[in-house]
Amino acid sequence: MRKRHKQQVEELVRQLEQAHDQIRKYIDQNNIQATLELLEDCQSAGISIGTLIEQSEGEDNPTVFMLEEYCELVYQIHETLNINEVHSTKKSSKLLRQKMIRISNSIRNEIRVKKEAIFLPYKASMWDSMESVWQAADADPDCDAYVIPIPYFDKNPDGSFRAMHYEADQFAADIPVIKYDEFDFEVHQPDMIFIHNLYDNTNFVTSVHPFFYSENIKKFTDCLVYIPYYATAGGMSEGQSLCPAYAYADYIIIQAEKYRQYFDARIPDNKFLALGSPKFDRVIHKCQNPPIPPQGWDLGGKKVYFFNTSIGGMLGNTEVFLKKCDMYLIFLRAEMMSVYYGDRIL
Repeated sequence: MRKRHKQQVEELVRQLEQAHDQIRKYIDQNNIQATLELLEDCQSAGISIGTLIEQSEGEDNPTVFMLEEYCELVYQIHETLNINEVHSTKKSSKLLRQKMIRISNSIRNEIRVKKEAIFLPYKASMWDSMESVWQAADADPDCDAYVIPIPYFDKNPDGSFRAMHYEADQFAADIPVIKYDEFDFEVHQPDMIFIHNLYDNTNFVTSVHPFFYSENIKKFTDCLVYIPYYATAGGMSEGQSLCPAYAYADYIIIQAEKYRQYFDARIPDNKFLALGSPKFDRVIHKCQNPPIPPQGWDLGGKKVYFFNTSIGGMLGNTEVFLKKCDMYLIFLRAEMMSVYYGDRIL
């Protein structure tokens, strides 16, 4: 049962206990009509509690049977009062309290709280920044984990939206994805929502669907968690020091404590959790379980170099970015020459 539903059930039980005290007072005052009306309210509340429990725990749950017995007892007391057997009703009020104690204990001890964790990736290629967290949540028997890929848009120079992209079909077959427009966030009110987009409407190139901006999605959960889509070897761009998602996220995951310094000082320290990066988890898993490379990737022992770029770096300082590209090309030419002439130049 979800936490908020269990809290709702426990609150109804407390109201029933208060009603039982009032019933006892009405009986002592010989106020039959008020007692009958309150007993009817108790039966309605008992049915509501049973329905809530049955919906989440199933009709075979022992607490449901206890509530059925409780409702039957309330009915019997009601019928007894209708024939003015007040003395018998006084004895029955004690039974009400006893049954409610058993019901309360059963709810507290037998009904487990299950959390609901929602993961909102937008680019399938960035799923590795969430994957290991989802795997842990999915393996937890007390957690329902949902992967809900969300759409994103290319943007025109004036900031308006252009083409929409939706990459749900690009996720691995063993990841059960849910369509974003088939999940009711208002009804579910997830315990946790994980995002890896931090820009909301401030990205010049793309934007996730506005419904999934951090300001809006925070309305549906008490715990919004931002996990960076990137991993860093020792620094961050200035443009990532203060982004919209930081204001609404309850927690921001960082690789290590030392990376706190790259974020704006105005962000509360208690938001940061130095838990590492799921991207490293993916690399470790791949190293331990190396996949079979595609046949076309067989390079006959040749070296492979990866050159990493970023849109932020390109737009932030285009001149330095281009020089970096030039230096990389010079390096590649030198490597090719060393192979061609059989001796190391660099």
